[in-house]
Amino acid sequence: MKIAFSYMAIIVVILVLLNTYPIIVSQNSLFQSKKGALKEQASLVAWTLASMDELLPEDTARIVKGFNTLSSYRVIVCNESGLVVYDNSTNASAAGKYALQGEIVASLSGRNVYRGMADDVAFESFVAIPVMAKGRVIGSVYLYEYDPEQAALLRGLQYDLSTFSIVITAVVIILSIFVSLALTRRISGLMRAIRAVEAGEYGIKAPVKGSDDLAQVAGHFNELSDRLFKTETQRQQFVSDASHELKTPLAAIRLLTDSVLQNEDMDHVTIRDFMSDIGQEIDRLARTTEELMTLTRLDSAPPLREYALHPAPVIRRAVHMLQPLAENAGVSIRCELSEHCVMLGNYDDLYTVVYNLIENAIKYNHRGGDVRILCFSRGAFLQIIVDDTGAGIPEEDLPKIFDRFYRVDKARSREAGGTGLGLSIVAQAVRRMKGRIEVESVFGRSTRFTLFFTVVDRDE
Repeated sequence: MKIAFSYMAIIVVILVLLNTYPIIVSQNSLFQSKKGALKEQASLVAWTLASMDELLPEDTARIVKGFNTLSSYRVIVCNESGLVVYDNSTNASAAGKYALQGEIVASLSGRNVYRGMADDVAFESFVAIPVMAKGRVIGSVYLYEYDPEQAALLRGLQYDLSTFSIVITAVVIILSIFVSLALTRRISGLMRAIRAVEAGEYGIKAPVKGSDDLAQVAGHFNELSDRLFKTETQRQQFVSDASHELKTPLAAIRLLTDSVLQNEDMDHVTIRDFMSDIGQEIDRLARTTEELMTLTRLDSAPPLREYALHPAPVIRRAVHMLQPLAENAGVSIRCELSEHCVMLGNYDDLYTVVYNLIENAIKYNHRGGDVRILCFSRGAFLQIIVDDTGAGIPEEDLPKIFDRFYRVDKARSREAGGTGLGLSIVAQAVRRMKGRIEVESVFGRSTRFTLFFTVVDRDE
């Protein structure tokens, strides 16, 4: 209704102007036209009468009747004392009487006087011109016009404008109501979808019709709703997976402790074995909790400040920390690092990425296998490659490896101490540094992770 009333208010203002301005302009134009015509006629008569030393009735009547153009006017001629010496009116002639009209009195003082007025019946115009002879006023010429025809034309114009305005107003009201209802229906549909999402019904779609701004808003809302639905689905899956991952070691700990408590005759060697198993489950629980906290930090924390960073020292530190793990697994690590490469990123996120990738390359390798790490710049990108000769990843599993808690080989992953969160942490950290990660793998032979980051000019 607000929209409808706004449009109607604008139309009403326009129609008011349409019904007043043309009438006023037309009326003023007519008055100016009549003023010019009357003054021209009166001046011509006054100039002709100025040849007389004194305005006498007979002579004045003879001269005025010689003007054929004065038939539509009432003509009054007065001498210098205001006595009417000529009046062409047949009904109420003022001849022989003194003129009382204000225009005549004013003109006898030497001024040209014009006055016009209009009503619904006719236009009335008055002009009085002094008759000058030898530098003095010897009389006055007064012309009066009564014009009902022009008034009728203006009344007709005003009637037509009023009729047109009424029709336009009716059309505008009807169209405004229809447009407002159509727009309101679309807005109402969008509002229903918004309230549904507010109530937790993610994935609700707002109707999209047309290509106007409102349709674009509905389209953006639908995209947002889809993202919220996907995020909520992932959140629920994450909570379910996290609960399962935390529940499994807790259940094992509970089972082992119950076994110790319920068996009073258990020997010390068995108890030590049970305690060792409990310790391993606690370590597993601690790792899962730590990686969950890391993911939560990456999800919720604002991106760290990026700066120019040499990746080679970061990679060497991660290799140094993982060297004991590689020696125990019988895996050799080779690095081919360009010392002059500079990237845009931050130390903590880059260390997290390379540490997790190298750790996975060691854990899921075979004894005697290799892990090769390369770092070089190519064009506008710096590339870090972690290549291994391990078990590889099946092609159907490649799109899912960055999902949280996803494991390709669940049994082997648990044996290696994996939680299924490492690659999720890697993907999130790479995104925070505005980088890109790609993976290639041949199942049973090798896996290669390639990281792409923005190169920074060394001169900057």
